[in-house]
Amino acid sequence: MDYILLSLAFTALFAAVSFSRDAKIWVQALVWLVMFILLGIINYTALPVLSWWGFHGVWAEAFFVSLLGVVAFVSYGVGSFDEVRKVDYLRLLPLGVTLIAFFVQWGQSAEAFHADEYYKRLKVEAVPDSVFNADVHPIPVTKMISVDGALARKVAEDKLGEDLGLGSRVCIGNMTIQQITGSFTINDGKKLVFDNDVIWIAPLEHRSFRKWLVNDVTPGYLIVDATDATKRYLVTEVNGEPLKLKYIESGYFADDIERHIKANGYASKGLNDHCFEIDSVGRPYWVLSTYVNTIGFSGEESDGVVTVDAQTGELKAYGVADAPAWIDRIQPQDFIEDQIRCWGEYKDGWWNSVMAQDSVQLPTPGTTLVYSKGRSYWYTGIQSAGADVGTNGFMLVDTRTKAAKFYHTIGVNETEAMRIAQDQPFAKAAQYSADFPVLYNVRGVPTYFMTMKGSSGNVVGYCFLALNNRQAVGSGVSKQDAEAAYLRMLKKTLQDKIVDGNVLEESREMTVRGIVQENNVYYLLFEEVRGVEFTGSTEFYPELKWTKPGDKVRVSYGKGEGKVVALDYFDNLAFEI
Repeated sequence: MDYILLSLAFTALFAAVSFSRDAKIWVQALVWLVMFILLGIINYTALPVLSWWGFHGVWAEAFFVSLLGVVAFVSYGVGSFDEVRKVDYLRLLPLGVTLIAFFVQWGQSAEAFHADEYYKRLKVEAVPDSVFNADVHPIPVTKMISVDGALARKVAEDKLGEDLGLGSRVCIGNMTIQQITGSFTINDGKKLVFDNDVIWIAPLEHRSFRKWLVNDVTPGYLIVDATDATKRYLVTEVNGEPLKLKYIESGYFADDIERHIKANGYASKGLNDHCFEIDSVGRPYWVLSTYVNTIGFSGEESDGVVTVDAQTGELKAYGVADAPAWIDRIQPQDFIEDQIRCWGEYKDGWWNSVMAQDSVQLPTPGTTLVYSKGRSYWYTGIQSAGADVGTNGFMLVDTRTKAAKFYHTIGVNETEAMRIAQDQPFAKAAQYSADFPVLYNVRGVPTYFMTMKGSSGNVVGYCFLALNNRQAVGSGVSKQDAEAAYLRMLKKTLQDKIVDGNVLEESREMTVRGIVQENNVYYLLFEEVRGVEFTGSTEFYPELKWTKPGDKVRVSYGKGEGKVVALDYFDNLAFEI
């Protein structure tokens, strides 16, 4: 209804500007009707934000309606050149007002005039790199993300293809990455349990208008584990109830997700970042960030979210502080990227950013998500203007609260990290490509973790690289092999003295329960410690090659959360040369 009224209002404006006493009234009425239909289609499709100031949509429409009204008025007098009437200048008033409004908007929004306001949008806390240990906790290598969006989609399509009847009427929607804690049962009573696990999730969407018309709803969604592509689930039932997704992106008319929101009280609110997520019990929702423009018609600032139950259409609005814990993102990626850019460019004003560029810092290409203990952060490296591969540090921005920290750690940027990974012998020989890196805490060192892909797009290997040391790199065909190689290089480059946050150094005598060798790397199990595998290299501990089950040894290691632990000291007490 709001957009019908808007179309009527602009049709009235068009009629007032274009009305001519000399033209036949039925001709003019027909033109007005066509204009109303055209405006209705435009407004129904574009869904402009219905705000008289702060958003461009309504003003842009007013300008074009006023311009078309003048053109229509002049065209009514066309018979010969001499018969064209002089335009009544009062008719030009709406056109003039909209043009003036555009200049005012530009003046209120231009970064050149408001550089300080753009700079202050993101309040950044500069912290030493040691704080990284407390902010980003180490996790087992098995929980590191190794499935990107492209691979997740391929895997999801393979899973959907197993059901030929379903695959003919629905397709995979946009994939959203989400951290989840909770449990629920799916088809045939299978129980899924998550504990701060990261998953890709996508709704089933209609393949076409005809499919929407015939089926009305789609029967569920797909989950792909972001750490293990073999774990994928087509979910058509949750906790014993069949799923019926009605409000989705491929829905038409009132079933379209954004149109549904706009029609229920949010036509005057900015909406961004369509995310399909599930709560802790598997119920599907759409989560959209709401925002306002804080600097004229720009300076976007997220002030909360709107959730939509994908089945019932129930809407709920939340502020940043009271949004449910299962919602990962309130701050859209494009907003944060722009705010980081402005923070780096405008510290000393707009003119400095263009000319001298003293103290100007820029985000490195690309932004990724970092997860830690139920929180998620937007990550990007920060480098000086003109820098090629080096960074001055990196930034983490909380995806819910927008709390930002800058860690001053000199290192290499993500693009260079990918080049280094691709230069590893096993990758270079086969021409494997590296995915964009994800940042983790490995023994207290900010570390890039990358998956290596072959020409098919499948994962064929892994690579770890210290952000602050290009020599500390380890790769392998499994996560465990790559981590072990990386830990050896940390020791070799003397970075092994840096330990995980909340990790205790332990030294004790133990009994070898099992030992196996792969190249010059040994993997040991001890009787006194269960559930943990220890690694060491003969490069540092030659006695390993003489060690056998039952031997008494003295070892030191960092006692933390990892399931594969590098030895910091090894002495075989039973060995005498």
